[in-house]
Amino acid sequence: MSSMPSSRRCLPVVLFATAVCLLAGTPARADAQLYAAVYLGGNATHAATVSIDAPEAGLVADFRKVEFAARPLESPQYYGIRVGSLFGAARRIGVEFEFIHLKVYSETNRVYDIEWPPGTVVPAVVLPMDAYVQRYSMSHGLNFLLINVVSRTPIGDGRAAFIARAGAGPTRPHSESVVLNQTQEQYEYAGMGAHASAGIDVRLRGRMSLMTEYKFTYAKPRITLAAGGRGQTTAASHHVAVGLAFNISR
Repeated sequence: MSSMPSSRRCLPVVLFATAVCLLAGTPARADAQLYAAVYLGGNATHAATVSIDAPEAGLVADFRKVEFAARPLESPQYYGIRVGSLFGAARRIGVEFEFIHLKVYSETNRVYDIEWPPGTVVPAVVLPMDAYVQRYSMSHGLNFLLINVVSRTPIGDGRAAFIARAGAGPTRPHSESVVLNQTQEQYEYAGMGAHASAGIDVRLRGRMSLMTEYKFTYAKPRITLAAGGRGQTTAASHHVAVGLAFNISR
């Protein structure tokens, strides 16, 4: 598949720049502090069952312990953006919106155990998954849209802070599938997801700071396949992210 148009690849930079401009022009308030951040990173997703329910295409089966690749440096890259506000004079608690663009690629060239209806488990056979499912991926993002609660705890002289967050929201992946050589791809709502992270923010200069964090996301995206079929898997992912934040340090 070709890469995304350059304007779409630049979306996180545009959104972050817009947020920074807005925040820079916003007078400081004693009871709230607006901030924005953008980051890059990578993720690793646990192996999971991929369920294919496409009777009209000719396949109903569960592929067990399917391995996933992330390819975070391939275009479109892994990235995230967030905009939020910390409240109170100490600015310890806040609420934010976060968008996470992670990718999930099923390793369909491998051999997996398959469960066929009505529930008989078939041991691994010679044929790999791509004899049935040539592609099952979300290469333009699983795309978490989250509302997080944020906790900020200053460290030492206050130039650094420990920041934890947790939240939930819808997932809107761009899914691409090829089942028995029938292709389907689209953006769609694929169910809710959850997220938690913890990391360190260190003030660099002025209002800018460097952020590093560990993240965990969980979702069970249910996607549309060709001929009206449906596919589902569990996406439990570990992330490491590094980026820049604006106005979160005091």
